[in-house]
Order: sequence, then C-alpha cells, then structure tokens
Amino acid sequence: MSAPLTGAGYLRPVKRSGTKEEVLAMLREHVINGCAGEQESRSERMERKLSQRHEASVWHANTFAGPGFVPVGPMQPSREDDRFRDFIGRYGNKRND
Repeated sequence: MSAPLTGAGYLRPVKRSGTKEEVLAMLREHVINGCAGEQESRSERMERKLSQRHEASVWHANTFAGPGFVPVGPMQPSREDDRFRDFIGRYGNKRND
C-alpha cells in the first residue's frame, strides 16, 4: 500500500454550532470578554478561511454525491415549455415559432 503524500492529512470534521443554549452561552461569554476576536495576521486568516472553504466543499460534494437521473436515448420535447407547444395558425395549420 502506498504512503499518503507529505502534508496531505485527513480533513477535519465539519464544525457544529451546538444547541441553542450552547450558542447563547458562547455569545454571552464573547460579549462579556469585550468582543475580542482571534488575533491573527492577514495571511494566517486567509489560510484558515481557504482551508475551511475547501473542507466545506469536499464535505458538500461527499454528502450529496450519488447516482443521478440521466436520460438516455431519443426523447420527446418537454410539453411544459412553450417553445415546443404546437400553435394553431391560420386555416388550422400547426406552426411553431
């Protein structure tokens, strides 16, 4: 079995917000502490945001992956679209504009 690439680790699981009570308690603590955010440089913040965005996209792709309906073969045009509706023209002729 081949070894994984260096620096290629597993993605972290999606961060859950918690219950309503936990979120409210976290917000109360945040306000009591003076709304001080994490002290990080711009490059560290961008690296963190990019990794979070990548992890979220991988999670979304894995969650909603699966077989989809793919029509195969000759198909009749959809009757729900007005572009394919048969309009009756002058003298009863069928026309499609």
